[in-house]
Amino acid sequence: MAGLRISFFVVVMVFTALPVLAEDPQELVGSITNVNGTAFILRGDQEIAAEKGIRLFQADILRTGDDGSIGVVLRDDTTLSLGPRSELQMSEFQFKPDEGILGMTLNMVKGTLVYISGQIAKLAPGSAKVETPAGVAAVRGTELLIEIPETKKMKREEKSK
Repeated sequence: MAGLRISFFVVVMVFTALPVLAEDPQELVGSITNVNGTAFILRGDQEIAAEKGIRLFQADILRTGDDGSIGVVLRDDTTLSLGPRSELQMSEFQFKPDEGILGMTLNMVKGTLVYISGQIAKLAPGSAKVETPAGVAAVRGTELLIEIPETKKMKREEKSK
């Protein structure tokens, strides 16, 4: 009987710990603050409908449709707004100010991004970067607008999907 109790206890402890193991707080980047129209998150091989309050993790890809927009606040208080037909990947995010570890790299593939810097850009100017098909912008100021028009190749790729 004692063995059965111990087995039951171990099973309960494992299932109680699973949500904590699945969501490592070190990987948490931020969360969605608002969504309009068609928008979703690509996380691994999953496509998740974007909704207010959804937590974002490093390597998540945000995409908006023809009528979509997404607002995001990152852990360092950086604010991002994506317009219609946009795609953004959270390539790197490190925010440990007590340890002096600060860095962010966003990969903007297409569309429109409004960036308002948070603590990373203020505490370590140049440590916040936005990669685009044309090059990399190191963010040293407070606000940035990036517009990446779709190329003919991009339009053809979307039609074939």
